[in-house]
Parts: sequence; structure tokens; C-alpha cells
Amino acid sequence: MPTDFSECSHEALDYAVFIAKTFRAEVHLLHVIHFPAHGINPKLFNPIKEIQKEETDKLNGLKEQIRHQCQNVYLLCREGSPPMEILKAADQIPADLIVMGTHGRTGLAHTLMGSVAERVVQKASCPVLTVRWKGPPKSTLEGSLIPISPPLPQFSV
Repeated sequence: MPTDFSECSHEALDYAVFIAKTFRAEVHLLHVIHFPAHGINPKLFNPIKEIQKEETDKLNGLKEQIRHQCQNVYLLCREGSPPMEILKAADQIPADLIVMGTHGRTGLAHTLMGSVAERVVQKASCPVLTVRWKGPPKSTLEGSLIPISPPLPQFSV
């Protein structure tokens, strides 16, 4: 589950935890540290290790929040392009499902900033569940999921 530690990522984490609990699955929390090409040159910016430690501490905080609900939680902190690192991690794990938040940007903001979720959906080798943030995270998801699979065909013998 990729996270940028935003409110929409926290809401997506609720879904990931619910799914992991239901299917006794693992949760892989991933954060990608991104240094834009036009921004800070990471080779000149000395405290990269400090940034990695801070981000890893945040991941550990998320793990601590969900440890009573999910037994198998793994942490990944990488540097690079968020969509590319998410896709690489999903292939390496190998992931059965990517659950991620989306900010739901449209118009100029979407054009300028792009959409990490959109790029992951387009290129992922497994299904992607995107969760659009619509307010404060909900405390529970029980009873709020709707099955979306088509009914299985019935055969008569």
C-alpha cells in the first residue's frame, strides 16, 4: 500500500487493513521519497539519510497503528519516481492487489501535477483499488463494502 502520509492515504489504509484482515493477507506499506528533477539535487543535499530515517519512522508509526489488526505488515522506503517505484515494488513482492489513495485532482492541478494513481492503474500488473478521499477517515468499514464481481455462472448437470 503506497502512502504519502496524506489524509487520502490514511483512508486508503483503512481499506487495505480491512481487506488484509478479511483475507488474512500481508500489508506492504511503501513510501517513495521523490526529488524532482527541477528541484533539489539529492547528491548536493547532504541530509538524505536523515530524510530516509524520518520517512521510515513515519512508516513505523503506521505499522504500529495497524499492528493489532494485521499481523504481517512490511515496510518499504524507496527513492525515485513514485509511480515507477510503486510498480516495481508490486512486481517484486509480488502483490495481488494495490490499494492506494487518490487526491482526485482535476483540471489544471491534474495537468501540472499528474496523477500517481492514474499511472499505477494504467501500468500495474495486478488490480488496483483507488480510494478517493472525501473527508476525515472513517473509523470502521464493516458493512460498507459492496461486492462488484459479476455472479459466477451456474452450470446444470
